[in-house]
Amino acid sequence: MLLGATAAAFVVTERLKLEPSPITHVFVTKVFSPTCDCDTDLGVIAFRLRRANRLTLSIADNGRHTVRTLVGPIARRRGEFSATWDGRDADGAVVSDGVYQPLVHLRHRTILMPNRIRIDTTPPLIRLRSLGPRVLEPGKRLRVRYALSEPGQVHVFLNGREIVVGRSTSERWKVEWPVHAKPGKYHVTVAARDIAGNLSGATKPFLVVVPMRVVTQSVHVRPKRRFAVQLVTDGRAYHWRLAKGEGFASARNLVLRAPKKVGGYALLIRQDGIAHRIPVIVK
Repeated sequence: MLLGATAAAFVVTERLKLEPSPITHVFVTKVFSPTCDCDTDLGVIAFRLRRANRLTLSIADNGRHTVRTLVGPIARRRGEFSATWDGRDADGAVVSDGVYQPLVHLRHRTILMPNRIRIDTTPPLIRLRSLGPRVLEPGKRLRVRYALSEPGQVHVFLNGREIVVGRSTSERWKVEWPVHAKPGKYHVTVAARDIAGNLSGATKPFLVVVPMRVVTQSVHVRPKRRFAVQLVTDGRAYHWRLAKGEGFASARNLVLRAPKKVGGYALLIRQDGIAHRIPVIVK
């Protein structure tokens, strides 16, 4: 009698092996962080049922122990099925970092899906290899070279405003930013977000300067007459020198008096180590 039952069970098992899988078109999120407060804080399990069945979907840990039942048992019709997992166990606590697998219970079959879900709640570490230049002159690019503890995207901030998101997830790479900012002093910080969605802390701020711009390209003026030079500046002091006169100013319109002798002169305006030269023709 026992031998007959064993043989029947063997036949059923072999038949199940030959039958096509009852679930197809599988999609399972590979990695996510339930604590990242981002778009990747949920895992998705989706597949298609070949035929109507009674279904229970659970999450199993590496030892094949059920940590959470997501759906069921419910009766499902043939077709598309999907569910989400927030990375928490049956008590609502975030599970430990590690690898988990979807477990599908059907009426006459249990399938431990080979698709692995990795829970990762640890932010990456970022180290700046270089950042510069300090003075961002027109036409220059801010260049950031970095090294990460794991694959991730780098985010660069200017006074807390995001200006660059790296396209590469390489652990050792660089990003560049063509300067688009008003004159002034800025703090640059860099952070990284790993593939799971965890965001690192920001690096120490690095001070950069966007220098003033001189709008007036040249001046033609009569002797001893006043003239103005238009500047784009953040109001910080700058030094000027013309002929034998010099001084400091901070206005956006620098008003000076032309030399009393006819001739060609150069007005020099200096700030942040950069000298701007404006020809002054007195005639």
